[in-house]
Amino acid sequence: MTKMLFTAGILGVTTLFAESYNHDIHAAEECRVRDGLPNVFAKLKGGQEVRIAYLGGSITAANGWRPKSLAWFKTEYPQARAIEINPAISGTGSDYSACRLACDVLAHAPDLVFLECRVNGGGGYEAKSVEGVVRQIWKRHPETDICFVYTLHQGMLRDLQAGKTPAFGAVQERIANAYGIPTIDFGIEIAAREKTGSLLFKGDTPVAGKMLFSKDGVHPGDEGHAIYCETLARSMRKIAAAGTAGPHPLPAALEPACWERATLLPVTQASLSAGWTPVDTEKDPVYTESRHRTHAMLRGAVMCDRAGESVTLKWNGTVIGISDIPHGDPVEIEAVVDGGAPITAQRTQREKTRHARFWYLPEQTPGDHTVTVTVKRLPAGQSFYLGQLLIIGTPLR
Repeated sequence: MTKMLFTAGILGVTTLFAESYNHDIHAAEECRVRDGLPNVFAKLKGGQEVRIAYLGGSITAANGWRPKSLAWFKTEYPQARAIEINPAISGTGSDYSACRLACDVLAHAPDLVFLECRVNGGGGYEAKSVEGVVRQIWKRHPETDICFVYTLHQGMLRDLQAGKTPAFGAVQERIANAYGIPTIDFGIEIAAREKTGSLLFKGDTPVAGKMLFSKDGVHPGDEGHAIYCETLARSMRKIAAAGTAGPHPLPAALEPACWERATLLPVTQASLSAGWTPVDTEKDPVYTESRHRTHAMLRGAVMCDRAGESVTLKWNGTVIGISDIPHGDPVEIEAVVDGGAPITAQRTQREKTRHARFWYLPEQTPGDHTVTVTVKRLPAGQSFYLGQLLIIGTPLR
């Protein structure tokens, strides 16, 4: 592995760019130190307060590696004060992480952000959303350290056992190389134990002589989370001495249209047709069936009970998305951007529980745009629920 330091001279001023690494992004490795976490460890060793944000999905939201690792920091550095920021939301990846980052994470001034999103993905905008997370953090808090942590699902086992990084992991590794971000792969140890026969990755009940990792092939039990935490702990000991404390340099973006301008907008701030009504977020049976996840994604909602209702928004940027609650029979919605060809989607309930979901429109050329989303077909007796608008750019009034 080698790294390169870039500088650029403009009108006699030298600008320092991030160190770039050439780790093989397709090769799996448990810990890549890169530029380390120097600001965090300076504070930990100096007995200061350290605010640690855990940005991820249900694996991070669980009572598992997150609280276990926080306890490790407190035990390893008893002179410091480790404080948890927990914005983890089930079913979310790097796409929604980029959109909600400012309010859910950056507003709390974290010293360290763990990003866990390899399992849930990036909504079709993987590289752009991950890089957007990084750039948002360092634009607002340049001394905040970042660490990518990789969890796994059953479909990743064979790649990891062959020494390969799963596809979304390779995307993140490219960004980590460019920005000097350390990465920790929790999956390598799990895959190795499964290969040797000491671990059963998925099962209903334990098998003699084997540790049961999960019941569903995704979410670890307590023993699995303990391995995740052990992996993090030994990686942290490798990372602890690396780097020099100070603000992180921000190089030119790898992805010109990355999601560094991602934000959320309540649907009530868009232009709504007359047939929408507010949802009672405390009592509505659809909204409250999975309320923690739904409210974290929608943060309030409106609903309609007939086709033809619409919402219109003007924005400057590239991508627009919605959050909703697909349930019952499929609902057909249609989006038109700048008077162009209609884009239709079937909003279908995919699980027994009525979970909140996201839907993104195709990327537009950067600039001012107008989108209208219309409910085209709504089965009798059903309502369509609409929550936050996910905007890559800036809403226009």
